[in-house]
Amino acid sequence: MDEERQVIAPSKLYLGSALDAEGLRRIEQTLHLQYHKWDTQVGDVRTLSEQPLILAADEWGRLCHTAERLAAETLEIESIIVERPGWEQLLGVPRKAGNIVIKSSKGSRQVPRSMRFDFHPTADGWRVSEVNSDVPGGWTEGTVLPPLYRRAYPDFECPPSPLDSWGESVESLNPNGSVALLSAPGFLEDEQVVRGFARQLELRNIPCAMIQAPSALTWSEGICKLAMSGHRIGAIVRFYQAEWLCSFPRRTGWSDVLSTSSIPILNPAASMLSESKRFPLALNRLSGFETWRMVSPECRDPRDIDPWNCDDWVLKAAYSNTGDNVYILANMTAERRRELLRSALRSP
Repeated sequence: MDEERQVIAPSKLYLGSALDAEGLRRIEQTLHLQYHKWDTQVGDVRTLSEQPLILAADEWGRLCHTAERLAAETLEIESIIVERPGWEQLLGVPRKAGNIVIKSSKGSRQVPRSMRFDFHPTADGWRVSEVNSDVPGGWTEGTVLPPLYRRAYPDFECPPSPLDSWGESVESLNPNGSVALLSAPGFLEDEQVVRGFARQLELRNIPCAMIQAPSALTWSEGICKLAMSGHRIGAIVRFYQAEWLCSFPRRTGWSDVLSTSSIPILNPAASMLSESKRFPLALNRLSGFETWRMVSPECRDPRDIDPWNCDDWVLKAAYSNTGDNVYILANMTAERRRELLRSALRSP
């Protein structure tokens, strides 16, 4: 345990030498034209780093091992939560989804799960700010960027491709029909991810269909089909935030997508439990789960902090995406801080 908490040596994690402008332009162009990755700029500012992050192989192995232990503990904690009435309210699960999440999690089929743990190097070692377990992104970046940068840094190895692993997991399901790729309309970053998924399925000769609403599916006696073509669906990949889905009218069929056990759903509704930024509050009520305790910073309910002494705290909404509704209180004006804390106390 002490070994895991050790300070990260500079030789284990550092930035490589800077790429020249032409090398970076080629990487950006390849992302745009070959890998459906179009958001490489914010306004006129390029988001690609000129310097790759270099991580020692043994340090990478340690992170992978920690992530695997965290994933196992996360699944175990989820299984405990579904057996304890009211705990979904502790996590802030939307009321319309609470019963569906609990019921669909009991006795549901085992399906592959994808999670992204956000590791941060700190003065005290690695810390995990959260787990993105509902619709985790970063698939294309994690798969494509390392080999693209490696052309300029041939002495270094690339980590395994997360998209390849995802494709192998879906292939192992042997879906009886097409795979429906469900994502929210109007979000370019989500479409990019889904196109990456579609590419993986096409490489494996698995038919798929990209859809942008649960109403694009019909359900009858446990059989799911595409509403327009009538083609049978053998699995659903849900890259549509569960809390967004449950804001729709029930007639759209969102509850079928979250509750069905007749076909595999990736990720299942249970992922809402650990996706909540209040997930560590459940951990606080349990014993064990030493890996989570080792890497998780202190987490509290907003009602349990001193509103006059909160500069060391970050305020997060229970469900937030791409950093929205995440506030570093020390960076807020006094008026804005009071406004945020009042809102959090009214609906913690």
